[in-house]
Amino acid sequence: MAIIQLKNVYKQFSGEYILNKISFSIENRDKIGLVGLNGAGKSTLIRILLGLETHDQNEYNEFGEITKSPDLRIGYLSQEYNFSDEKNTVYEEMLSVFHDEMELWRKIQKTNMKLSVAEPAELEGLLEELERLNSEYEAKDAYTLEYKIKQILTGLELGTEYYDRMLEKLSGGERARVSLAKLLLQEPELLILDEPTNHLDLYSIEWLEDFLKKYNKAFLLVSHDRYFLDNVCNKMFELENKKLYKYDGNFSDFIIQKELILKGEMKRYDKEQEKIKKTEEYIARYKAGIKSKQARGRQKILDRLERMDDPVFNPGRMKLKFEILSATGDNVLKVKNIEKSYNGKKVLNNISFDLYKGDRVGIIGKNGIGKSTLLKIITGNEKQDNGTVEFGSRVKTGYYDQNHQNLDYRNDIITELNTRLDLTEEYLRNMAGGFLFTGEETSKKIENLSGGEKVRVSFMKLIMEKPNFLILDEPTNHLDIYSIEVLEDSLEDYEGTMLIVSHDRHFLDSICNKIYYLDENGLEVFDGNYEDYKEGIAGKAVKDSADKQEKKLTYEEQKERGRQVSRLKNALTNLEKEIEEIELEKENLADEYDKAGRKNDIGLLMEIQEKIGILEQQETDKMDEWEKINLELEEIEGEQL
Repeated sequence: MAIIQLKNVYKQFSGEYILNKISFSIENRDKIGLVGLNGAGKSTLIRILLGLETHDQNEYNEFGEITKSPDLRIGYLSQEYNFSDEKNTVYEEMLSVFHDEMELWRKIQKTNMKLSVAEPAELEGLLEELERLNSEYEAKDAYTLEYKIKQILTGLELGTEYYDRMLEKLSGGERARVSLAKLLLQEPELLILDEPTNHLDLYSIEWLEDFLKKYNKAFLLVSHDRYFLDNVCNKMFELENKKLYKYDGNFSDFIIQKELILKGEMKRYDKEQEKIKKTEEYIARYKAGIKSKQARGRQKILDRLERMDDPVFNPGRMKLKFEILSATGDNVLKVKNIEKSYNGKKVLNNISFDLYKGDRVGIIGKNGIGKSTLLKIITGNEKQDNGTVEFGSRVKTGYYDQNHQNLDYRNDIITELNTRLDLTEEYLRNMAGGFLFTGEETSKKIENLSGGEKVRVSFMKLIMEKPNFLILDEPTNHLDIYSIEVLEDSLEDYEGTMLIVSHDRHFLDSICNKIYYLDENGLEVFDGNYEDYKEGIAGKAVKDSADKQEKKLTYEEQKERGRQVSRLKNALTNLEKEIEEIELEKENLADEYDKAGRKNDIGLLMEIQEKIGILEQQETDKMDEWEKINLELEEIEGEQL
């Protein structure tokens, strides 16, 4: 069943259609990826779905239709954070999602307080009210709220140390993750996610993938992460040349289907063009002769023909090619014992590695672990506390900063590119044109450029330097999938050495021949690309497990372990007996409660209820103790296997 449907929807800006006859439906549990070039209309389409923007008439003054299921809840992750109160802590903001449940909880607490001081005549009514409130609270599954919140915050690396932090004091990346966590807790019928993997490290991206795979409602996501689209989507929508095309399957399926469909469309288009050409030749030949009547008839047919658009769409792509003036020596970079701390917290811990000519290294690790800081230290933009950075002979570095701090926001594009006296305006304009800046666009101020446009300007400056050692910090951010493929192709042909921080797994697979994993203990090196790294991690886990199983204990250690296991098992047996006794006592009290109820003895009812409450607390405490001891026992027995 469709929860939302668009039929023949149009949208125009400045008299030109950006969306032309868009039709699709979203069914319950659809997992849709939306792709397209930057500027293709993805954000506009989302705003129309959200009702934030109206759609327009077509050239025949006809309106399209948008229908939604009654009471459809749409949750939207945007780049603007909609928090209930900036003064809230992270945990308070999560609780704000469950307003109704929290209101019920307050009513339960208030009713319990009334019970403690109520007159006998009020007790029966209050007990009934409490039972009703508890039933409603259970029906909303509100007892699992704390678990849900902790699960999602942990998955997005917002652990307990974040719970009491105020929203207004969080960084941009942290606020983005809090916003995503809040949205996931709401569980709307339709999730709309705009680049949800931005500000997430690889761990959180993989957690989010798993979450969305299990999400039993619909979502529509815009993403340039091809691995992500492959792992979570069962449908793909592509906005291209003002139209929307629908494909079944994930991103890889979409690529195959698109190629096959394009071949078929090209054949149809060629046949139609051939038919039109022959018809036009017939009309031109006979329009004034004895077959003029037939010629006029064919002209009418030709006028009524709804002609196919050329299926081959060739949008402009940036001309990206990294060249080097001269090669480096074999030794490119030596990093030794680098350490860095901020406000007493160590970010980089004894980092050492050697980089050689031709190395293509991808650096990965959790957010905040110091990946970008390490690049800044290597490039001299940050000072280390300890350690050394030494470059080899003939090394010329080119640094791409994800925050574009190398750009002067006061300059226009041409001025920003004009870094040497020997550069002509013709050269600069040709360079800008190769990166899709034409005409008056070259006069745009850097401060007014979009994220993707700033990326292109930074790449232009990098190419002009012709470095033989590229240091790139998140170079795929703000690029669409097609531009990332252009970047990949250019880097595959690059003859220099590369050091790259990225969370784009497909990019790391395509470019890298080594992976450096950075954590609080230092740096670990893996040969191969990201896929090889994942296989290496899996193999290491298996080996660690095998080593653990092979571990031998001394005779005295075995005896002590045996005595410990025996003590724990005895403790479990005693706890189980105590829990059984409590259960039996509760059953006896339940019988007495029923008898008192039949006699309408309110005083006795309250007394028994209090005893049952005490027993239930004792039972809970003993169950917690039993679970703790059982976990300890399982851990010891697991080590003995």
